[in-house]
Amino acid sequence: MSDASVLQRFIDARPLCVLTRCILGHLMTEDLDEVFAQCRHRQYEGQIKFSALAVSVADVALGFCPNFNQAYRHHKEHLAASLVAYYGKLNRVEPSIAEGVVRFAGRKASELLGALGDEPAEVLPGYRCSVLDGNHLRKTAKHLGVLRGLAAAALPGTVVAKFDLQQQVFERAYLLEDAHAQESTVLGRVVADLQAKELLIADRHFCIVGFLADVAAAGGFFGIRQHGRLQGELLGKRRKIGRSDTGMVYEQALRLRTSDGRVVEVRRITVALDVPTRDGDQEIHLLSNVPDSDAGAVRLAQLYRERWDIENAFYVLTMTLTCELKSIGHPRAALFLFCMAMVAYNCRQVLYAALRTAHEAAEVAAMSDQAVALEIEQAMDGLVTALPEGEWDRLVPATLAGRAEFLRRVSRQVNVGGYRKSRRGPKKPRPPRPGWKACRHVATYRLLKDQKQRC
Repeated sequence: MSDASVLQRFIDARPLCVLTRCILGHLMTEDLDEVFAQCRHRQYEGQIKFSALAVSVADVALGFCPNFNQAYRHHKEHLAASLVAYYGKLNRVEPSIAEGVVRFAGRKASELLGALGDEPAEVLPGYRCSVLDGNHLRKTAKHLGVLRGLAAAALPGTVVAKFDLQQQVFERAYLLEDAHAQESTVLGRVVADLQAKELLIADRHFCIVGFLADVAAAGGFFGIRQHGRLQGELLGKRRKIGRSDTGMVYEQALRLRTSDGRVVEVRRITVALDVPTRDGDQEIHLLSNVPDSDAGAVRLAQLYRERWDIENAFYVLTMTLTCELKSIGHPRAALFLFCMAMVAYNCRQVLYAALRTAHEAAEVAAMSDQAVALEIEQAMDGLVTALPEGEWDRLVPATLAGRAEFLRRVSRQVNVGGYRKSRRGPKKPRPPRPGWKACRHVATYRLLKDQKQRC
């Protein structure tokens, strides 16, 4: 049987797996070695090529391998090094390199989205909107020598991510190895990365007067929830503007002063909530320097709610992908895995964009992430075994346009209705549970037998 026939069989039976491998081939290229060379400070390449290391970690993030040990065994031939050397390389991946991988994959994903004809959503006309949010990695097992015997939880680090609202992909990651370090320590780098007419949307943790002044001085814009401890001088009277989806909207000017004497005047948009927040807040205040001629107070209040898109993305990283492993306690290895999960999320977004070229957007949105991920995990090893890299590269177009056309063609073979999300009915109240004083456990078989005899 020819390689083309084998590929066609997979396209007919497991098209989602074929789509994923094609997209990963565009995001995870040998150009990652150049990213390593540009972003490294002290780490040297050594025996293991960085691109091979990244591919092995991507397999863990995508769920193809359950842990790093299995990823090493799966890629041992390409890694061409011992397990000790593999873990040593992982534990020394500098944060700047992991950040560079996210930046590279975000750019490559945007290229492929453009080639597919997936036009970026116009969130706010004339502006490029991004969401900034932090994620603290959960506690890990205490396998490292310095952690043994400690009662306190071991935290491997923090990730501050920047999410592109137009294309719904992760475009930047700012890593903190010290889990106790403040997220605000990366804000200078965030300002340095600002693009023309970029609007940053963020929660109150990033409401720091100096940061707001720096963004405005760099020609950027912000829509950030006011922190309760932020002090400023209210100017004029508060004006009622209108209603949003969540409550009545008001606006008032606010003057802020930085510690070095700079003055920033912002719009203070207040939403008197119909339903209090889970923290009990009756009002929320949003600070912005977007001109009123470009966006009214109601529109900015609604725009702030789109900050939840990055929370939904973090949910996918946690529930569908593998962004954290409890067994990985070394900060650099844990942060690198999280970054590779962000790359995997970008792959997911391109996959759904490809499906939208052949199916209705509502049908694609109704697909279950879990069902899609499960099929890809189950079939990927068979596809890689049947078509190794050499044969695969000869069958799949190498050009951007050719790859996009290949994705469109394969997408037509996907039965999107077969992956629909399960919808459960309303939960019933839990019935009272009678006590069982005779003992602390029961035999289910006996209870079922007694019930059958009573019936």
